[in-house]
Amino acid sequence: MYYIPILLGSVRRDRQSLTVAKFVVRAMNAFSSINTDLLDLKALNMPMMEERLRFRNDPPASVNEFSLQITRADSIIIVTPEYNSGYPGVLKNALDYLKDEYRRKPFGIITVSSAWSGGILCLASLRQVILHLGGVPIPATLPFPSVQNIFDNDGSPRDPKWSRWAHIYLEELLWFTEAMAEQRRKYMAL
Repeated sequence: MYYIPILLGSVRRDRQSLTVAKFVVRAMNAFSSINTDLLDLKALNMPMMEERLRFRNDPPASVNEFSLQITRADSIIIVTPEYNSGYPGVLKNALDYLKDEYRRKPFGIITVSSAWSGGILCLASLRQVILHLGGVPIPATLPFPSVQNIFDNDGSPRDPKWSRWAHIYLEELLWFTEAMAEQRRKYMAL
């Protein structure tokens, strides 16, 4: 079984990205080979980074918890809104606390936007950050454009195509997860 946490990259009030993250959790539960948790940055409430975790002797408890989850992860999904053509500062803050924990792990980036573009500019810039941190963003995309029109009040997609697209996206992430987990095992055996 692969552990793939979902990092929710927003703390904004009435955030639509929470609805998307919960939808992705439900979609992941359809896979018997995946175990997941929702790592909500609002709940973790990490302080502004003064120094990377590995250089601190007094780390905040929330940062330690985050590090343990990411270290344990076989791959990571980020669900993030696009703010002003980029990603939220709270997400960058959380990502910057760690580095080695991301090494050679696949990242699925799911973008959320109230606009028709679906967060494509956020996706492009976040892929660069993930690469610099040593992670591997998968090529597949799952943007949620005009997100306010996609879900019912109970969080179910109004159109079944979203469930199909999420399943296809997760199959692609799982392919990269399996392939890279095998390579990490070989590397660790050396």
